[in-house]
Amino acid sequence: MVDPRLTAINKIRDIENNLDKAQIKPKKNEVSFNDTLKNYINNANDMQIEADKDIKKIIAGEEIDAHEVMTAVEKASMSFEMIMEIRNKMLEAYREIMKSPI
Repeated sequence: MVDPRLTAINKIRDIENNLDKAQIKPKKNEVSFNDTLKNYINNANDMQIEADKDIKKIIAGEEIDAHEVMTAVEKASMSFEMIMEIRNKMLEAYREIMKSPI
């Protein structure tokens, strides 16, 4: 008699092998999730760098509109919060998947 656990493990290994071979590639006009996430992170980083530059300018006494600085800082803060929420949702989804029975 074949142990059902071994059968399940063998099926999982077959699926993993097939996934490795199948490497899903996005079509020409499609952007992968990985690229989209990288773009969001890079944009958030660029906004943070720009806000830091504006803050340094205002501290140095250069002529810069305070409203412009506050807007840049708030944009950087909101983009960082969005990235953190994406991360939290991804971790939550990962934990749910790990809890699910095989």
